[in-house]
Amino acid sequence: MKFKPKTHTLKSGNSIQVRIPTLNDAQALVDLKRNYLSNTTTIPLNLDEYPINLKKESNLITEYEQSPNSILLLAECHDELIGNIDLRGSKLSKMAHTAVIGMGIKEAWRNQGLGRCLIESVIDWAKKYSELELLWLDVYASNELGYNLYKNMGFKTSGIINGFFKEESGYKDKIQMYLRIKEIEKV
Repeated sequence: MKFKPKTHTLKSGNSIQVRIPTLNDAQALVDLKRNYLSNTTTIPLNLDEYPINLKKESNLITEYEQSPNSILLLAECHDELIGNIDLRGSKLSKMAHTAVIGMGIKEAWRNQGLGRCLIESVIDWAKKYSELELLWLDVYASNELGYNLYKNMGFKTSGIINGFFKEESGYKDKIQMYLRIKEIEKV
């Protein structure tokens, strides 16, 4: 998989690196995901639904590494993982030109520009190194910061499903958004 590590400076002045994971990152990636899942109101996965399983995490890293239309990236600062983003390309041939984005960031690192760095990184990779044409994502309607970030990055709303996510605090609407990164030829 082609991806050259990139260094970014966040709004806080912290310097971070965005890079692909190695198998040695499996435990730190599990810990990162479990950390932000325990402190989120914007990801539709509960902490107890994400098991501590190094073999599965290692397999996931390998799967992303071997996929021509998918990538997994990590963000780190001073050897600490602080966020990740994945671009998961469809395995179905009629949809192999599409990929869904998933992202998580440690609470202390949110609202510092890290999300933008991660999204820019996967978009840049998709344009340069894949045959992907369409990127999409789901965002909670209550996640105004996320929604505004995606909108400012050029994503367009393609639909809203009322009451899609069922949280302890009540139902939350889902907004689906997309970004076309390559022009299509209509037949």
